[in-house]
Amino acid sequence: MITRRRFLEGSSLAALAAMSGVRSFAAGAGTGPLGRPIGLQLYTVRDVAAKDLAGTLAKLQAIGYREVETAGFYGKSGKEMRKILADHGMTAPSAHSSMGDIQKDMQKLVDGAAEVGAQYFVCAFPSLPGNKPASAAIAKEITLDDWKWNAEQLNKLGEVAKKAGLQAGYHNHNMEFRSFNGVTAFDHLLQLTDPKLVTIELDLGWVVTAGLDPARFLKQHADRVSLLHVKDVRKDAVTAVDEVKAQTVEIGRGKIDWKGVFAACDPQRLKHYFVEQENFTGPTVDAVRTSFEYLSALKS
Repeated sequence: MITRRRFLEGSSLAALAAMSGVRSFAAGAGTGPLGRPIGLQLYTVRDVAAKDLAGTLAKLQAIGYREVETAGFYGKSGKEMRKILADHGMTAPSAHSSMGDIQKDMQKLVDGAAEVGAQYFVCAFPSLPGNKPASAAIAKEITLDDWKWNAEQLNKLGEVAKKAGLQAGYHNHNMEFRSFNGVTAFDHLLQLTDPKLVTIELDLGWVVTAGLDPARFLKQHADRVSLLHVKDVRKDAVTAVDEVKAQTVEIGRGKIDWKGVFAACDPQRLKHYFVEQENFTGPTVDAVRTSFEYLSALKS
Protein backbone atom coordinates (compact mmCIF):
# COMPACT_ATOMS: atom_id res chain seq x y z
CA MET A 1 0.00 0.00 0.00
CA ILE A 2 2.79 2.45 0.91
CA THR A 3 4.78 1.49 -2.20
CA ARG A 4 1.72 2.08 -4.39
CA ARG A 5 1.12 5.42 -2.66
CA ARG A 6 4.67 6.54 -3.33
CA PHE A 7 4.40 5.40 -6.93
CA LEU A 8 1.18 7.30 -7.48
CA GLU A 9 2.56 10.44 -5.89
CA GLY A 10 5.73 10.23 -7.96
CA SER A 11 3.73 9.64 -11.12
CA SER A 12 1.47 12.59 -10.38
CA LEU A 13 4.47 14.88 -9.86
CA ALA A 14 6.07 13.71 -13.08
CA ALA A 15 2.89 14.37 -15.00
CA LEU A 16 2.62 17.80 -13.41
CA ALA A 17 6.12 18.76 -14.45
CA ALA A 18 5.54 17.55 -17.99
CA MET A 19 2.56 19.80 -18.59
CA SER A 20 3.69 23.35 -19.37
CA GLY A 21 0.26 24.81 -18.61
CA VAL A 22 0.14 23.23 -15.19
CA ARG A 23 3.78 24.11 -14.57
CA SER A 24 3.05 27.75 -15.34
CA PHE A 25 0.01 27.67 -13.06
CA ALA A 26 1.99 26.21 -10.15
CA ALA A 27 4.67 28.85 -10.55
CA GLY A 28 2.12 31.57 -9.78
CA ALA A 29 1.31 33.15 -6.48
CA GLY A 30 -1.01 30.34 -5.40
CA THR A 31 -3.79 32.69 -4.34
CA GLY A 32 -7.39 31.77 -3.73
CA PRO A 33 -10.51 33.51 -2.38
CA LEU A 34 -10.03 36.98 -0.87
CA GLY A 35 -6.73 37.23 -2.72
CA ARG A 36 -5.03 35.30 0.07
CA PRO A 37 -2.38 32.61 -0.47
CA ILE A 38 -3.80 29.10 -0.22
CA GLY A 39 -2.10 27.60 2.81
CA LEU A 40 -1.83 24.02 4.02
CA GLN A 41 -1.75 22.60 7.53
CA LEU A 42 1.17 20.16 7.30
CA TYR A 43 -0.63 17.72 9.59
CA THR A 44 -2.60 16.84 6.46
CA VAL A 45 0.45 15.27 4.80
CA ARG A 46 2.10 13.95 7.96
CA ASP A 47 2.27 10.39 6.61
CA VAL A 48 4.64 11.32 3.79
CA ALA A 49 6.31 14.35 5.43
CA ALA A 50 7.53 12.20 8.32
CA LYS A 51 9.35 9.96 5.84
CA ASP A 52 10.58 12.59 3.39
CA LEU A 53 10.00 16.19 4.44
CA ALA A 54 11.99 17.84 1.65
CA GLY A 55 10.44 15.60 -1.00
CA THR A 56 6.94 16.31 0.29
CA LEU A 57 7.55 20.06 0.33
CA ALA A 58 8.81 19.84 -3.25
CA LYS A 59 5.52 18.24 -4.29
CA LEU A 60 3.52 20.88 -2.44
CA GLN A 61 5.59 23.59 -4.10
CA ALA A 62 4.87 22.06 -7.50
CA ILE A 63 1.15 22.11 -6.75
CA GLY A 64 1.37 25.82 -5.90
CA TYR A 65 1.34 26.01 -2.11
CA ARG A 66 3.40 28.89 -0.73
CA GLU A 67 2.23 28.99 2.88
CA VAL A 68 2.01 26.22 5.44
CA GLU A 69 1.05 25.88 9.07
CA THR A 70 3.35 23.65 11.06
CA ALA A 71 2.34 20.89 13.45
CA GLY A 72 5.79 20.14 14.80
CA PHE A 73 9.14 20.44 13.04
CA TYR A 74 9.89 16.76 12.32
CA GLY A 75 12.83 16.66 14.73
CA LYS A 76 14.35 19.89 13.43
CA SER A 77 14.83 23.26 15.10
CA GLY A 78 12.67 26.19 14.17
CA LYS A 79 15.56 27.76 12.27
CA GLU A 80 16.24 24.53 10.36
CA MET A 81 12.57 24.17 9.50
CA ARG A 82 12.41 27.76 8.31
CA LYS A 83 15.35 27.19 5.95
CA ILE A 84 13.86 24.00 4.51
CA LEU A 85 10.61 25.83 3.86
CA ALA A 86 12.45 28.77 2.29
CA ASP A 87 14.36 26.36 0.05
CA HIS A 88 10.97 25.36 -1.35
CA GLY A 89 9.60 28.87 -1.69
CA MET A 90 7.42 28.63 1.41
CA THR A 91 6.80 30.39 4.68
CA ALA A 92 5.00 29.29 7.86
CA PRO A 93 2.92 32.19 9.18
CA SER A 94 1.40 29.96 11.87
CA ALA A 95 2.53 27.12 14.12
CA HIS A 96 0.47 24.59 16.12
CA SER A 97 1.01 22.87 19.46
CA SER A 98 -1.41 21.15 21.82
CA MET A 99 -2.22 22.52 25.26
CA GLY A 100 -0.66 19.39 26.76
CA ASP A 101 2.67 20.14 25.08
CA ILE A 102 2.38 23.84 25.84
CA GLN A 103 2.06 23.03 29.54
CA LYS A 104 5.31 21.07 29.42
CA ASP A 105 7.45 23.82 27.89
CA MET A 106 5.55 26.93 26.81
CA GLN A 107 8.57 29.16 26.33
CA LYS A 108 10.50 26.66 24.21
CA LEU A 109 7.54 26.12 21.88
CA VAL A 110 6.89 29.85 21.53
CA ASP A 111 10.57 30.44 20.77
CA GLY A 112 10.45 27.69 18.15
CA ALA A 113 7.45 29.29 16.49
CA ALA A 114 9.30 32.60 16.38
CA GLU A 115 12.35 30.91 14.87
CA VAL A 116 10.32 29.30 12.10
CA GLY A 117 9.09 32.77 11.17
CA ALA A 118 5.50 32.44 12.37
CA GLN A 119 3.35 35.38 13.34
CA TYR A 120 0.80 33.17 15.08
CA PHE A 121 1.26 30.43 17.67
CA VAL A 122 -1.95 28.43 17.95
CA CYS A 123 -3.12 26.01 20.61
CA ALA A 124 -4.50 23.18 18.51
CA PHE A 125 -6.20 21.06 21.17
CA PRO A 126 -7.29 21.58 24.80
CA SER A 127 -6.09 19.68 27.84
CA LEU A 128 -7.25 18.84 31.34
CA PRO A 129 -5.90 20.56 34.46
CA GLY A 130 -3.72 18.86 37.03
CA ASN A 131 -1.68 16.94 34.46
CA LYS A 132 -4.62 14.61 33.95
CA PRO A 133 -4.14 12.64 30.72
CA ALA A 134 -6.54 13.62 27.94
CA SER A 135 -8.08 10.45 26.56
CA ALA A 136 -9.97 9.89 23.34
CA ALA A 137 -13.11 10.58 25.37
CA ILE A 138 -12.07 14.14 26.26
CA ALA A 139 -15.10 15.59 24.44
CA LYS A 140 -17.34 13.88 26.99
CA GLU A 141 -15.02 14.25 30.00
CA ILE A 142 -14.11 17.94 29.81
CA THR A 143 -16.17 20.20 32.07
CA LEU A 144 -16.98 23.90 31.95
CA ASP A 145 -14.48 24.42 34.78
CA ASP A 146 -11.89 22.64 32.64
CA TRP A 147 -12.65 25.05 29.82
CA LYS A 148 -12.17 27.94 32.25
CA TRP A 149 -8.75 26.52 33.11
CA ASN A 150 -7.91 26.28 29.38
CA ALA A 151 -8.93 29.92 28.92
CA GLU A 152 -6.61 30.92 31.76
CA GLN A 153 -3.74 29.04 30.15
CA LEU A 154 -4.48 30.68 26.80
CA ASN A 155 -4.21 34.11 28.39
CA LYS A 156 -0.86 33.12 29.89
CA LEU A 157 0.24 31.84 26.48
CA GLY A 158 -0.88 35.11 24.96
CA GLU A 159 1.39 37.08 27.28
CA VAL A 160 4.40 34.87 26.54
CA ALA A 161 3.72 34.95 22.80
CA LYS A 162 3.35 38.73 22.83
CA LYS A 163 6.80 39.13 24.38
CA ALA A 164 8.20 37.02 21.53
CA GLY A 165 6.44 39.16 18.92
CA LEU A 166 3.74 36.57 18.21
CA GLN A 167 -0.04 36.47 18.43
CA ALA A 168 -1.43 33.49 20.34
CA GLY A 169 -4.52 31.73 19.08
CA TYR A 170 -6.89 28.86 19.70
CA HIS A 171 -8.07 26.27 17.16
CA ASN A 172 -11.43 24.62 17.74
CA HIS A 173 -12.82 21.16 17.20
CA ASN A 174 -16.50 20.26 17.54
CA MET A 175 -16.46 19.70 21.32
CA GLU A 176 -16.21 23.45 21.95
CA PHE A 177 -19.85 23.71 20.85
CA ARG A 178 -21.15 21.37 23.53
CA SER A 179 -23.58 23.20 25.81
CA PHE A 180 -23.32 23.30 29.60
CA ASN A 181 -26.66 24.49 30.95
CA GLY A 182 -27.10 26.80 27.98
CA VAL A 183 -23.48 27.98 27.79
CA THR A 184 -21.27 26.59 25.05
CA ALA A 185 -17.61 26.01 25.74
CA PHE A 186 -16.75 28.18 22.73
CA ASP A 187 -18.66 31.17 24.10
CA HIS A 188 -17.06 30.56 27.49
CA LEU A 189 -13.59 30.68 25.92
CA LEU A 190 -14.39 33.90 24.09
CA GLN A 191 -15.67 35.51 27.28
CA LEU A 192 -12.70 34.46 29.38
CA THR A 193 -9.84 35.12 26.95
CA ASP A 194 -8.42 38.57 26.30
CA PRO A 195 -9.07 39.39 22.60
CA LYS A 196 -5.81 41.31 22.50
CA LEU A 197 -3.90 38.21 23.59
CA VAL A 198 -5.86 35.33 22.05
CA THR A 199 -7.28 35.23 18.54
CA ILE A 200 -9.32 32.39 17.03
CA GLU A 201 -8.38 30.03 14.24
CA LEU A 202 -11.83 28.84 13.22
CA ASP A 203 -11.91 25.27 11.88
CA LEU A 204 -14.92 25.35 9.58
CA GLY A 205 -15.13 21.58 9.19
CA TRP A 206 -15.59 21.13 12.93
CA VAL A 207 -18.09 24.00 13.04
CA VAL A 208 -20.22 22.15 10.49
CA THR A 209 -19.74 18.83 12.28
CA ALA A 210 -21.22 20.51 15.36
CA GLY A 211 -24.32 21.35 13.31
CA LEU A 212 -23.69 25.08 12.87
CA ASP A 213 -23.86 27.32 9.80
CA PRO A 214 -20.24 28.32 9.05
CA ALA A 215 -21.06 31.53 7.16
CA ARG A 216 -23.40 32.76 9.88
CA PHE A 217 -20.91 31.80 12.58
CA LEU A 218 -18.13 33.69 10.83
CA LYS A 219 -20.22 36.84 10.67
CA GLN A 220 -21.12 36.55 14.35
CA HIS A 221 -17.50 36.22 15.45
CA ALA A 222 -15.66 38.22 12.79
CA ASP A 223 -14.00 40.38 15.43
CA ARG A 224 -12.20 37.39 16.97
CA VAL A 225 -11.28 35.30 13.90
CA SER A 226 -7.89 35.92 12.24
CA LEU A 227 -7.23 32.46 10.78
CA LEU A 228 -9.27 29.68 9.20
CA HIS A 229 -8.93 25.97 8.70
CA VAL A 230 -10.54 25.34 5.35
CA LYS A 231 -11.87 21.84 5.87
CA ASP A 232 -14.76 20.11 4.10
CA VAL A 233 -16.88 17.32 5.56
CA ARG A 234 -18.73 14.47 3.91
CA LYS A 235 -22.23 15.18 2.68
CA ASP A 236 -23.49 12.40 4.96
CA ALA A 237 -21.42 13.54 7.95
CA VAL A 238 -22.97 12.85 11.35
CA THR A 239 -23.57 15.87 13.59
CA ALA A 240 -21.85 15.53 16.97
CA VAL A 241 -20.32 17.61 19.77
CA ASP A 242 -19.40 14.87 22.23
CA GLU A 243 -17.06 12.86 20.03
CA VAL A 244 -14.03 14.11 18.10
CA LYS A 245 -14.31 12.02 14.96
CA ALA A 246 -13.15 13.46 11.64
CA GLN A 247 -15.39 13.02 8.58
CA THR A 248 -13.42 15.00 6.02
CA VAL A 249 -13.08 15.07 2.23
CA GLU A 250 -11.27 17.25 -0.29
CA ILE A 251 -12.42 20.88 -0.50
CA GLY A 252 -15.40 21.18 -2.83
CA ARG A 253 -16.44 17.55 -2.50
CA GLY A 254 -18.34 17.91 0.76
CA LYS A 255 -21.33 19.77 2.12
CA ILE A 256 -19.88 23.23 2.74
CA ASP A 257 -20.85 26.18 0.51
CA TRP A 258 -17.39 27.67 0.16
CA LYS A 259 -18.43 30.63 -1.95
CA GLY A 260 -20.87 31.59 0.81
CA VAL A 261 -18.25 31.05 3.49
CA PHE A 262 -15.68 33.34 1.90
CA ALA A 263 -18.34 35.94 1.16
CA ALA A 264 -19.03 35.99 4.91
CA CYS A 265 -15.39 36.64 5.81
CA ASP A 266 -14.10 40.03 6.85
CA PRO A 267 -11.10 40.50 4.53
CA GLN A 268 -9.67 43.17 6.80
CA ARG A 269 -9.52 40.82 9.77
CA LEU A 270 -8.85 37.44 8.17
CA LYS A 271 -5.11 37.08 7.64
CA HIS A 272 -4.50 33.47 6.54
CA TYR A 273 -6.32 30.24 5.83
CA PHE A 274 -5.03 26.68 5.67
CA VAL A 275 -6.42 23.60 3.98
CA GLU A 276 -6.68 20.63 6.34
CA GLN A 277 -7.95 17.09 5.84
CA GLU A 278 -7.83 14.03 8.09
CA ASN A 279 -9.51 11.25 6.08
CA PHE A 280 -8.33 9.97 2.71
CA THR A 281 -9.29 7.43 0.07
CA GLY A 282 -6.05 7.87 -1.87
CA PRO A 283 -2.62 9.53 -1.61
CA THR A 284 -2.60 12.61 0.60
CA VAL A 285 -0.66 14.69 -1.92
CA ASP A 286 -3.33 14.02 -4.53
CA ALA A 287 -5.99 15.14 -2.04
CA VAL A 288 -4.30 18.46 -1.28
CA ARG A 289 -3.84 19.03 -5.01
CA THR A 290 -7.58 18.63 -5.52
CA SER A 291 -8.29 21.12 -2.73
CA PHE A 292 -5.76 23.61 -4.07
CA GLU A 293 -7.21 23.48 -7.56
CA TYR A 294 -10.74 23.99 -6.25
CA LEU A 295 -9.78 27.03 -4.17
CA SER A 296 -7.69 28.48 -6.99
CA ALA A 297 -10.74 28.46 -9.25
CA LEU A 298 -13.16 29.74 -6.61
CA LYS A 299 -14.16 33.39 -6.74
CA SER A 300 -15.63 34.82 -3.59
